[in-house]
Amino acid sequence: VRKGGGMIRAIDWNKRWMEAMENSSLRTCRENMTAFWNRRARRYNEAVKRNNRSMEMISKLDIDPAYTVLDIGAGPGTLTIPLAKRVKHVTVVEPSSGMLVCLKENARSEGLENITCINKRWEDIAPGVDLDEHDLVIASYSLAMLDMEEALSKMNRVARRSVYLFDFAGGRMKGYSELWPRLYGEEFRAKPDYIYLYNILYEMGIYANVEISKTEFKERFSSLNEAIEEWKDNLGVSTPEAEEVIGTYLSANLVEEDGAFYLKIEIKSAMIWWKKTDG
Repeated sequence: VRKGGGMIRAIDWNKRWMEAMENSSLRTCRENMTAFWNRRARRYNEAVKRNNRSMEMISKLDIDPAYTVLDIGAGPGTLTIPLAKRVKHVTVVEPSSGMLVCLKENARSEGLENITCINKRWEDIAPGVDLDEHDLVIASYSLAMLDMEEALSKMNRVARRSVYLFDFAGGRMKGYSELWPRLYGEEFRAKPDYIYLYNILYEMGIYANVEISKTEFKERFSSLNEAIEEWKDNLGVSTPEAEEVIGTYLSANLVEEDGAFYLKIEIKSAMIWWKKTDG
């Protein structure tokens, strides 16, 4: 990198994001992510309810009762449901039909009728055709698009006021990094984290704000066997040898509380946000 004289050789952060996504370990063992989340929608819905950080996240958003919000990769409505109680309308873009079933059930149970659901990938959304501008655009732990520059550019384009992104900062879940080498004989390669997003935005001329926070995530299981089956699915393995490796790890790390088993993981998260400027 040459400094001082003027030019600084640019790093193509979008290309680096693409390479890191294509080489990430979970992408190799989960060929169809939509099918994976369709299978896991019910359990994820329950897990979110037990780890409800939505109010803490929403408290950081600049919202108004007259606003419209676009929630990209909304899952079972982790942010959609509480937001719909506070704003005029929420539009959801979610590729998993299983997640949308849970979201619609959650909306009905809360008596909410101001939510529109679009069952598509963000990559396949056409602004002006599928949806119009929204005051706020949010993508919370759903940033798995391969061409991130295009995805972020589209978010910026449909945002009238602000864009908020939530993603992991640093290592995500230690179970993967510990188990992957034992199961696959290679180091676990995590999905690229928030710093790639920040740098892609910088290259786009968007100078975003970042806030890092720390929290504990608790994964609940009714039994050790249930935990083993779920982690076999997480890691894309099914052999008796793999089951033994996972069982040994979980036996050592699960905590028993109130008749259930919990895997407790400390995670760091990043909130990246920017406001649209006049003109």
